[in-house]
Amino acid sequence: MKKSDVAIVLVVILIYVVLFSGIVQTASIEGVSMYPVFQNGFLTFYVSPSDISVGNIVIYKSTVGTYVIHQVIHIDGNSYVTKGVDNITNYLPDNKIGLEPQSGIPKTAVIGKVAEVNGFVISIPYLGYISILFSSL
Repeated sequence: MKKSDVAIVLVVILIYVVLFSGIVQTASIEGVSMYPVFQNGFLTFYVSPSDISVGNIVIYKSTVGTYVIHQVIHIDGNSYVTKGVDNITNYLPDNKIGLEPQSGIPKTAVIGKVAEVNGFVISIPYLGYISILFSSL
């Protein structure tokens, strides 16, 4: 067995341990509002919503019942105002287009914060399509 094979096996084991321990969870990306950070079909990882600041990407359940993954652009007391990073499809904050209340998302409605390492968002291209496919069945 080559060293590269051992490294791949160790990475896969690490991913399984992290995912099944409940420390980190996954979410699949549908849509283009977060382009270029995420593209349709990306799989990303998120952790519990603690220490959220402007610029962090959070996951919340919108007022229309869908899950949204957007960037925090303003914090006002106990709520967050979010927006997709693609200014072509998302030129207004979510509280102006009805995805969240006018005052923003209550902190209690945030499900998670997208995992980052040194400011880089962790995601895997195309792997999210598997989850999207099974959720549509």
